[in-house]
Amino acid sequence: MFNSSVKTLVAAAVLVGAGSAAFASDAIFVGEPQNLKSFVELDLVRATTDGTVDVYELTADGQGKLLGSAPVHAGANQDLKVSFKSLTNQDVVAVLTTNGGVTATQAVTVSE
Repeated sequence: MFNSSVKTLVAAAVLVGAGSAAFASDAIFVGEPQNLKSFVELDLVRATTDGTVDVYELTADGQGKLLGSAPVHAGANQDLKVSFKSLTNQDVVAVLTTNGGVTATQAVTVSE
């Protein structure tokens, strides 16, 4: 009886793991608007492979100048802080690049 229960639990764990892997995708999650002077904090960056997050000024024409970058590893990267090379007081966009291509973007707004 015990051996049968253990096998059932192991099989369930494998199915749950396979199911979550099937739904895993690259994403950037940001909380509240931020005081964007010299850095941005990203609550969670989920990457399927190692990569980088680049943060750009967000202009009326779209993506502006590069403010800063940070490496990410495959999996969940919590509380990622990207420091800026220069100060800004406008909204920014975080861009996740993995496998040589952009896989996720997220705008971050300036707090009032």
